[in-house]
Amino acid sequence: MLAEEVWERLLDECKDRPMTLQTKTGLHFNLKSNGKKLIVTGSEIEPPCKIKLPRPIYKDNFLKVFPYYERLRSGEKGLSGEILANTRNSVYIMAAIDSRLTRIG
Repeated sequence: MLAEEVWERLLDECKDRPMTLQTKTGLHFNLKSNGKKLIVTGSEIEPPCKIKLPRPIYKDNFLKVFPYYERLRSGEKGLSGEILANTRNSVYIMAAIDSRLTRIG
C-alpha cells in the first residue's frame, strides 16, 4: 500500500471516531482526524502516553516517515536519529502505519 493511500485511509477512519493505538513500547494514545491532518492525544487506557497538548501530524511529515516503516520492521538498526530529524511524532506515525498495514494484511 502506498503512503498516500495509508494517509487518506487514516484521515477517513479517524474522522468520526478516534482510534486508540499503542506505541511499540506499549503506551496508548488516541488518533483523531479533522479531514486534513491527524491529531494525537492522550488515552484513558493504561499505560497512556504522556501527551499534555494535542500533537498534529501533517501529511508532509507522514510521507517523510512512511518509507522507514519497512526498514524498521525488518530490524535495520540506527534509524532513530534519521527519523527524528523529520518529526518528533515519528513514534505515533509508525504506530498508525502499523495499525493500518497489519489490519489489511
